[in-house]
Amino acid sequence: MFHFPSIRWRIAVPYVVLILLAMAGLAVYLSVLVRDAHLVDLQAQLTSEARLIGDALASSPAWDEPGGDLDSLARDYADLLDARVTLIGVDGAVLGESHDDRTQMDNHLYRPEVQQALAQGQGSSIRFSRTVGYEMMYVAVPAMVEGRVRGIARVAVPLRQIETNVARLRWAVLSAALISALGAALLAVLIAECTTRPVRELTEVVQRLADGDLSARLLPLTRDEVGTLTRAFNQMSDRLRGTVSKLVEERGRLVAVLDNMANGVVITDGDGRVRLINPAAIRLLGIAEEAALGRPLAQVARDYRIIDLWQRCCEQNEEQSEPVEVSRQGPFLQAIATPLRDAGPRACLVILQDLTQI
Repeated sequence: MFHFPSIRWRIAVPYVVLILLAMAGLAVYLSVLVRDAHLVDLQAQLTSEARLIGDALASSPAWDEPGGDLDSLARDYADLLDARVTLIGVDGAVLGESHDDRTQMDNHLYRPEVQQALAQGQGSSIRFSRTVGYEMMYVAVPAMVEGRVRGIARVAVPLRQIETNVARLRWAVLSAALISALGAALLAVLIAECTTRPVRELTEVVQRLADGDLSARLLPLTRDEVGTLTRAFNQMSDRLRGTVSKLVEERGRLVAVLDNMANGVVITDGDGRVRLINPAAIRLLGIAEEAALGRPLAQVARDYRIIDLWQRCCEQNEEQSEPVEVSRQGPFLQAIATPLRDAGPRACLVILQDLTQI
């Protein structure tokens, strides 16, 4: 199945394809309908003409004396009717022919139209004529006198004109289909453009919001589902902006508190890496902030008692406390490790209280 990256084409293309299929089906249907109507009219016309010939020649003695008279009569009627005329005896022998040498023609007794004429009083058939080289319609009626069949009068015309007319109609419908498809394509693209433009604009605003632009907004221009979605998005953006502002404000207060605390504060994640450290902890541990963030606590604290305290807190999931002397000249600390259960497994808060001056 074809996949279109744009919603516009997903809407437009199916409509165009549907119109093309509908018009193609209409062309086929009209072609068959018109062809059948032409054939019915032509059959009725040929039946009347064949019956006229049969009635006119029914009492002619030429049926019993085949030869030039019937050939001449067949040609005369052919010129008059602009059709091929064949006069056939009751035994199927061709007694008169307007267009070909009858002596070279096969016996016609078992031709479908002849059999129908003998059995039903009228017969017709459409088939390819090897004699003339194209498809023809044949209509035959018996020439009767006092209930006795004297012979068969058959009239035939080529179907080239009908096929030409049907082909013209088919091409006319297909041409109209192409023009309609082009018009429908333009209309579908315009409709799809009008339908998808608000969606594209909303997508752009959502992307701006995802990139950090909390001021991104979209003016709702419609009262449909897209307009409702736009208003809901603007409300969500307002709430998100308010929430972020509160978080920034709270974070600012937290940073201010941590920066001014005398006690050192270190927070580790579930992997034991330092995620937060305040200036007091940096001073007490004697390392730089950029060297602490993201590194394992064992590399930051560099004191086995602090590390052991942190490990016991993580394993027992309980608060642990222990006095620690960082070095002989260093500060004397009270280390407290508290599990941060809401932050995830093995997350921990380590507080370092400076007891040196006490």
